[in-house]
Amino acid sequence: MKNISSLLNVMSLLIIALVSVIPIGCNQKPAEEIAYSPERIEIGQAVVEGWNCTFCHTPQIQGPDGKFIADPKRFMSGHPSDEEIPTIPDMVITSPEWMEFLDNLGSTVWATDNVLVFSSNLTPDDETGIGTWSETEFVETVRQGRHKGIERRIKYPMPWRELSELSDEELLSVYEYLMTLQPVNNKVPTSIVLFR
Repeated sequence: MKNISSLLNVMSLLIIALVSVIPIGCNQKPAEEIAYSPERIEIGQAVVEGWNCTFCHTPQIQGPDGKFIADPKRFMSGHPSDEEIPTIPDMVITSPEWMEFLDNLGSTVWATDNVLVFSSNLTPDDETGIGTWSETEFVETVRQGRHKGIERRIKYPMPWRELSELSDEELLSVYEYLMTLQPVNNKVPTSIVLFR
């Protein structure tokens, strides 16, 4: 009888242990509280603002005064996935018409003579941003100028060569700052090679 009582106690403890580790909700993942350094976050924000990263990595909206400003709801989320991809005109890229075409593109897209480039989602979204990136992966991407996990070079106008000269402390600070941003689920289109 004592053995049955002991067995029931052990089984009860196992059930409680199992229930406590099962996440509630189908698609929820356990919240990971990472304490980033306030000093690093401040440095990272200063670097991002100093390099004007927001201009290319945040879609613009028209503000109350009519001027275009960074969209706070899509801050650092890259080229909007729901935005129509511009049609590339067949013209000489040094012509005034080409310069006018470039001026009319949104801030999150850039065209050269042979490629259309879209700015990346730098929010900590796990699916479409850099949410699953480690500090090392982030720093290596900037230092080597290659996309994480693939050999493709980071394309102009991203100034990765200049950014690669920042100190480890500065790059790690940028990483920590970006990881504190609001995640935005936005799958940026891949670059398009233009056959002209």
